[in-house]
Amino acid sequence: MSLPWVRLDTNCFSHDKTLWLIDQRDGYRAWAVYTFGLAYAGGHGTDGHIPRHVLAHIHGTEKVAQLLVEARLWEHAEGGWQIRNWEQRQELAVITETKRQAARLGGRKRSCQRYHGPECQCWRDSDAEIVPMRRTRG
Repeated sequence: MSLPWVRLDTNCFSHDKTLWLIDQRDGYRAWAVYTFGLAYAGGHGTDGHIPRHVLAHIHGTEKVAQLLVEARLWEHAEGGWQIRNWEQRQELAVITETKRQAARLGGRKRSCQRYHGPECQCWRDSDAEIVPMRRTRG
């Protein structure tokens, strides 16, 4: 249930939170950790949650995490931090998975109809294997 991408506002370089953060000691590092955190959360389908044990893997420290909280980019959450406003700016994992399931089902339907004909409904059976029918020369 991971995202292949995350959204980053094209005006992020001039946002007041960014300007405040960059002006702080270790601000550039905190900005990098913020963007790495976006990528981690999107890639792992956490809906913006950054577990405490992941902080070092995204090149962060407790001090940097605190800077992100002070900048109102992260919030304290159980077991780590939550990227603020994730659900308003990023696609939730459940939506991503729903889209993937719909695409898989659509692919099964197209394959079934292509190989078995428009009347076949085996694509509705999730256990059915859709195998191309052998065509004979005529």
